[in-house]
Amino acid sequence: MTESISAIVLAAGFGRRMQSDLPKVLHQCAGKPILAHVVDAASPLAGRTVVVVPPEHGAIRTVMAETGLGHVTYAIQPKIKGTADAARIGLEALGQDSGRVMILPGDHPLLESRTLSELIDLATSTGSAAAVLSCRMRDPSGRGRIVRDADGSLLRIIEDRDADEDQRRIDEVNGGIYVFDIQRLDAALGKVHSENSQGELYLPDVIELLRDEGETVLAHMTHGHDCFGVNSRTELSEAAGLLRDRTCSRLMDAGVTIVDPATTYIDASVRIEPDVRILPFTFLEGDTRIERGAEIGPHARLVDSTVEQGATVTYAVVRSSSIGPRVSVGPFVSLRPGTELGAGAHIGTFVETKKAVVGEGSKVPHLSYVGDAEIGRDVNVGAGTITCNWDGTAKHRTVVEDEAYISSDTMLVAPIRIGKRAATGAGSVVRDDVPDGALAVGVPARILEGKGDRMKKGRAAPDEEPPSRDNER
Repeated sequence: MTESISAIVLAAGFGRRMQSDLPKVLHQCAGKPILAHVVDAASPLAGRTVVVVPPEHGAIRTVMAETGLGHVTYAIQPKIKGTADAARIGLEALGQDSGRVMILPGDHPLLESRTLSELIDLATSTGSAAAVLSCRMRDPSGRGRIVRDADGSLLRIIEDRDADEDQRRIDEVNGGIYVFDIQRLDAALGKVHSENSQGELYLPDVIELLRDEGETVLAHMTHGHDCFGVNSRTELSEAAGLLRDRTCSRLMDAGVTIVDPATTYIDASVRIEPDVRILPFTFLEGDTRIERGAEIGPHARLVDSTVEQGATVTYAVVRSSSIGPRVSVGPFVSLRPGTELGAGAHIGTFVETKKAVVGEGSKVPHLSYVGDAEIGRDVNVGAGTITCNWDGTAKHRTVVEDEAYISSDTMLVAPIRIGKRAATGAGSVVRDDVPDGALAVGVPARILEGKGDRMKKGRAAPDEEPPSRDNER
């Protein structure tokens, strides 16, 4: 019968070296809180996960829920008495008296599920009471040392502060990641004492207690990244860089072209399909999704946005927006939250949008602001056009219907509707609705019925406007 596996994540520490009011485990690391990386690594293997937190843990609950990890159970450690006390509190919250439990530090964002799986397999296949992850470090200072006997068996774990000179020369360190038999851990925790330099109850002391009782305890050596804990902002930056490297490698192996990984910043949460091309100085963050055949960059930043098949985004900042198939965005574009671009649309040089829907095939080629607006299909918006959406008290919407033609330097004073195949003259200030097929010209604009159909000779090229008919007789 397969043993049940649970997880306890220790996240009650203050992280004073971060010099921050934010709990250490909530600092962002390659797009996710440090704690979220740890929970993500444990979740595929654990039936239940308990996170041990300090009394002031409201921010942890909130951020984890926002990250989509609200399913964990929280247990409060009233006073910071050490990792053994935190493990005891976590066990009580689990309420299990059999099976195995992983105990993980909440500040190890590089930890991987496959490493935990290896540790679980080792513990269960050997029937060990405990298995601990270890690694070798060039500079082991500050870390607990793995002490082995002459035949290589694990004897104990000694904290750096309590180690003698010979023990400090050991370069194999404790990763702080364990798999315990729950019953044997529960029994041993009651025997841990605080006679050490910090006066705390150390979880590593359980290893020696179990061995002294004749139980099998093992140390499984892995590479240093799994044992990398974040204790400072310098280490946070280093961990984030390693995670980005890992993400780029994974994506390239899956068929994504990344021209220069060294200048590409992709959060672990980003999803990218094969045959996407990412150019240098690109930042992809949060809940961003890039579909097959798209090209992003150079110099693009996308946050919580979707780019569909075949679209291109260059020299642009895109936030909480949706870019449809075959859309062209850039250069020097700002798509603010709520922007939705239909198939084949073009948003060009020095254009800003906000809460704007731009329909299929429509063009906003340059030097325009489109905010709180709905632009229909096959609309041409000339250079310098502004949707005047703010009246000093409230925002209002602009609606431009299919195949309308907005000439250069038009001010559309919302709320306003420009009808199908209607048009505006260059430099117009349009304050009233324009009927289908009509032309609005002047300041303030006057309406010329039946004079507006500027698109019937063919659609405008992305960087061109149809020849003016204002002077036709």
